[in-house]
Amino acid sequence: MSEWESPGRSLKTIETATTILDTVQRLEGAKLSEIAVAVDLAESTVHGYLTTLESLGYLTRNDQGYHIGLEFLNKGGHARARTPAYELIIPKVDSLASQTGERIQFIVEENGYGYYIHVATGENAILVDAHIGKRVHLHASSAGKAILSTLPEVRVDAILDQRGMPSYTPATITTRADLADELAAIRERGYSISNEESISGLTGIGVPIRSDTRREPIGAISLSVSPHRLDNDHFEDEISNTLLRTVNEIELDLQYR
Repeated sequence: MSEWESPGRSLKTIETATTILDTVQRLEGAKLSEIAVAVDLAESTVHGYLTTLESLGYLTRNDQGYHIGLEFLNKGGHARARTPAYELIIPKVDSLASQTGERIQFIVEENGYGYYIHVATGENAILVDAHIGKRVHLHASSAGKAILSTLPEVRVDAILDQRGMPSYTPATITTRADLADELAAIRERGYSISNEESISGLTGIGVPIRSDTRREPIGAISLSVSPHRLDNDHFEDEISNTLLRTVNEIELDLQYR
């Protein structure tokens, strides 16, 4: 068992509670009967979970049904604040979005997934679902691939074993051999490209941010544009250089703060 694998047994009640929460989020709110059908459990059983989760603030209820509660914002805010480096990176993301006019996201890896820590949109940004806290598979996004390119091979393999390589679009990389070739290319040029691999009609360029000590990734920032913009080699060079300069500034700031 590798150091990244977690031993022990899972608790069915917690798994069920999490499935119910995921279902409520996916349905963007739902009534008891809808949730029970979706999770394939008796309404009496689901009602017990819903009542408990509501009492703890993880769900809230109105005439339309149950919705995700703001207690998650409390926990998520705490999770983001526990890493001081994030507070230094976020203003850089805002500045980059203003400078380029595009959408910029800062993503980190945790437990084999990528999580959106911050998103900033410029005046020309493409509007897609990229909310703070969004969870993504690392192999399908530019920021995710940028992060994977900095990790040791054993860690990449552990992530792929645990989380898989689901296909989001026809362009998604779904084999380990192809991903390995892609990560090698990213290491050579210093930035990643996701060409409609996570969302059709969306291309991204990403650059990893490394810590000042063990050179492990803190996360990555990426810029998202429509695919035709990257048909222009000058635009790709300009954007990648802008991202690389910003990351260099961030890494220097982190080193000497």
